[in-house]
Amino acid sequence: MTAMQMLLGVLLFAAVTAVLYVWGLKKSLGQQEDMTRALLNACGSRVLKYLKKHETITVREVEAQITGVTVRQFWSRKRLTVQDPAKVSGQVIAFLLDQQYIQPAGNGRYKRKP
Repeated sequence: MTAMQMLLGVLLFAAVTAVLYVWGLKKSLGQQEDMTRALLNACGSRVLKYLKKHETITVREVEAQITGVTVRQFWSRKRLTVQDPAKVSGQVIAFLLDQQYIQPAGNGRYKRKP
């Protein structure tokens, strides 16, 4: 093994290490936003599942459905859990309205879009 081959090996190892470090740093910086989006998606899925069996849903029923929902990313130990459903329920309803999964049904109730 010549000195040139050894130098090339060290440089390649350093380049791969730098790429992996930057990739991990980028993932950790966007982790909170990704987990928030996943939490809204999980809560929205619970609400839509409830609406399959029931005609309409109120804000109180949304709060009951999303209580204790937890999400995590498979590569991280961090978890995001709904601890105050009163705060999150408005965001979930806004998310579902924005995605056009539900529509207002009057009197503070919401129904699934056909």
